[in-house]
Amino acid sequence: MTKTEGEQEALRRWRQLPLDQRSRFEDAEAYAVRLDLELDFPTVTSRRRLIAAWLMRDLIATRAAAAEATRAA
Repeated sequence: MTKTEGEQEALRRWRQLPLDQRSRFEDAEAYAVRLDLELDFPTVTSRRRLIAAWLMRDLIATRAAAAEATRAA
């Protein structure tokens, strides 16, 4: 698995979780620990920290999209 494939798979699994299980940064950190054990891709940094960063970035984007939708309504 390449790093890009790892990111895509991590985000796919993250987005499959119910919203109440992926609404906080702590949720992203905890899920990153699990994914670190399940996904194998090359990286020069901590795989867990990298996965957590991807999940947190997605969480921030989701929150921003929700806020924008609320403003537009």
